[in-house]
Amino acid sequence: MIRYRFRCEYLGDAFHGWQIQNGSAKAYTVQAELEHAFLVVTRTPVKLVCAGRTDTGVHSRGQCVHFNWEGEQFCPDTLVRNINGVANKAVRIRDVEIAPEGFHARYSATARYYQYTFFSRPVALAKDYGWQCGKMHFDLDLMEREAQSFLGTHDFDPFSIPRGDGKSTLCTLSEFRLERRGHILVWHIRGNRFLHRQVRSMVGLLIDVGRGKLPEGSIDRIFAGEFKGERMWAPPEGLCLEDVEY
Repeated sequence: MIRYRFRCEYLGDAFHGWQIQNGSAKAYTVQAELEHAFLVVTRTPVKLVCAGRTDTGVHSRGQCVHFNWEGEQFCPDTLVRNINGVANKAVRIRDVEIAPEGFHARYSATARYYQYTFFSRPVALAKDYGWQCGKMHFDLDLMEREAQSFLGTHDFDPFSIPRGDGKSTLCTLSEFRLERRGHILVWHIRGNRFLHRQVRSMVGLLIDVGRGKLPEGSIDRIFAGEFKGERMWAPPEGLCLEDVEY
């Protein structure tokens, strides 16, 4: 058996997330589309395993995927060309190679790197790849200061959809930085792992702080279990999985 890995880029608004959703005929997912393309090209069912499942509407530029193959070795360039020729244009694969021994797309990863883009004024270009925040006015310096409270190891259960499976909700974040490009504002977020909708929850909280709806120090209060008020969830279109590190 040979284990291959590749990178995957896709437009999130074309799919209902990454993972195949059993029992839902309308749930058109990235995994389902690519596994169908592999079946057409190789005439063999292939199970794809990704580094991290993305939600409906969330984009990817650097998703990592592996699969096992029992036959002869592929020519990587030929496989890339054939898969991309069959699959929906909203998804593309690249960088096919034989994986190192013991490699697993999810469990071998040391970090995931996301970007979240939002706009401080109405836009037409790239409007589907960021959050248009309308007439909101932000204290960006305050948002940057507040974001530092996310760094380090914390229980991020209050910033996620409850799991209910007993697994750990501890995550370690090493980067949470705001890049300013005029009206284009980009959060750079890096961590060892992320929970369901965690990034969107964190960005939404920072938006609330930046526009004065919540006070500085709200993150620490939430971690301490001292905050029970309503919070905003950032929409999925601004979020992109940029890279997975190994």
